[in-house]
Amino acid sequence: MRRTPKVIAVLTAMIMVLLCGCGSGMSAEDAGSYTKSILDATYKGEFKDYIKWTGSTEDEAKELYDNNLDATLKQVGFTELGISDELLGKYRQLFEDMASKAKYEIGDVEEDGDGYAVEVTIYPFASFEGIQDEVRNQVDVESLADKSEKEMYEVIFAKMYEIMAQKLESPKYGDAQTLTVQVTPNDDGVYSIPESELTEIDTAMFPSDKF
Repeated sequence: MRRTPKVIAVLTAMIMVLLCGCGSGMSAEDAGSYTKSILDATYKGEFKDYIKWTGSTEDEAKELYDNNLDATLKQVGFTELGISDELLGKYRQLFEDMASKAKYEIGDVEEDGDGYAVEVTIYPFASFEGIQDEVRNQVDVESLADKSEKEMYEVIFAKMYEIMAQKLESPKYGDAQTLTVQVTPNDDGVYSIPESELTEIDTAMFPSDKF
């Protein structure tokens, strides 16, 4: 059986770089709420607070969320493998469901210069650890011998989807990790979190060595 493309950091493309529409200052409580709104919009598809902080509409927020899901599929490489639209749609829903299982908590918020340092405790998603080996063990290699490359990928990724969907029903997590993000204003008083720090959270939330 040929090596399957590794599913790594599948949600990196889902990071939303959000700006706070508040130019009159932000309290510590606001900074915590703002940070949570980014995570909720990114992973849970919950946009109420995101809309509050950015002044965008729900349609705009949903469009961004959907575009990021599509980008995730492309990043992982599924769209280039020629798998069926039906299976691709299943994976899209699977990634959305997986994102919604993200587990995190907002902790202490402290003033830091012009802005705030916000602690975020995350619980690494670990349900898919070792899944590549499980797929190899469950796919009948001999049955792939007379199939085209496209047909082979359909069989392999259909089996991977089946295993992932089952594991997602009872998600597992690793030990808690606490990271700190900076919520700081620009020259116009608009607050944001550096993209690099959001990516760090995402990498810790869905570590590549757990796929």
